[in-house]
Amino acid sequence: MAELEEHKTDVRDAVRERYAAAATNAGSSEGSCCSNAAVISDEQRDAFGSALYEEDEREALPAAARLASLGCGNPTAVAALNEGETVLDLGSGGGIDVLLSARRVGPTGNAYGLDMTDEMLELARRNQREAGVENVEFLKGTIEQIPLPDDSVDVVISNCVINLSGDKPAVLREAARVLKPGGRFAVSDVVADPDMDEATRRDMQQWTGCIAGALTVEDFRRELGAAGFEAIEVQETHRVHPQAASAIVRARKPAGAERLPAGSEMPQPPIACSLGPAELSDRAQLVGELGRSLLAVDAGGTRAILRFAGNGLRLEEFVRAESECCPFFDFELSGDDGATTLAVAAPQGGDWAVRALVAGFVAGWDGLV
Repeated sequence: MAELEEHKTDVRDAVRERYAAAATNAGSSEGSCCSNAAVISDEQRDAFGSALYEEDEREALPAAARLASLGCGNPTAVAALNEGETVLDLGSGGGIDVLLSARRVGPTGNAYGLDMTDEMLELARRNQREAGVENVEFLKGTIEQIPLPDDSVDVVISNCVINLSGDKPAVLREAARVLKPGGRFAVSDVVADPDMDEATRRDMQQWTGCIAGALTVEDFRRELGAAGFEAIEVQETHRVHPQAASAIVRARKPAGAERLPAGSEMPQPPIACSLGPAELSDRAQLVGELGRSLLAVDAGGTRAILRFAGNGLRLEEFVRAESECCPFFDFELSGDDGATTLAVAAPQGGDWAVRALVAGFVAGWDGLV
């Protein structure tokens, strides 16, 4: 665990250093349309950067915003933004996608940009002032811990940033948390070929250059499902590396995925959980173990279907214990192709209980709260 946390920190520090240099380069008086070598090489220029935007979009923005554009696509073009919506851009850099989003949602909408790099935030706010766009707010923070409340945005976008994170499941869980029920996830990102070699995977320069840390298409689908998304689409658009491609990734937070209000409690018997503290601790450990093998989730209302890699015996153990504690649940287990599917149903009005159960697997077990 300590080694994993050290890796995440190393990745974050390397990304911060490289993109701070990119911001400084883009904001300098010597910056030019070909000078952003802090991140993009000459060979990468056709696959990354502002050239992927329409000419009228580029011309409407400050030059520094265009120079600081380091993405692999144009997420604002695929997000289908509507007047009055609230948009969040994960890893907003120099602000190009935030400023374009703000124009699309109009004065009744709002666009947030989130970045961890002081130099990028300074550049983005300067670009905002130059562009004269008011319905924008740039926030400092990491995409693994988004500084916004639950159910607060309509659309999450991102441009070639999720691949840079050392903890992608946390990023996708956070995106699901801040999205309103029915909210949309629409990002451009790099996806790795399944046979990407280990030398590339271990190369920190390739990681900060958006390649080594990329998920495969199947990884992206699995992690989005585990975070609670539905209607998942991953479509490759163009090659960015001999072992990787740019892709459009879309998903939706289920319309019935409202979170329980803070401080909510279990109803009184016969619905209330009867386990004591020690038993709850044992169940938390079991759920955490099973959650790490979760492949996909399809949940809504009083029903949920969860698919796990293997773990048939441990799931049987969970179902036995849960049936004793919460007899109102109806469980059904089935297995095929090395995976096990758990179908869960609750009586009418029990949708809150299904959400709480699913949240234990998806986001770490904190009890039924």
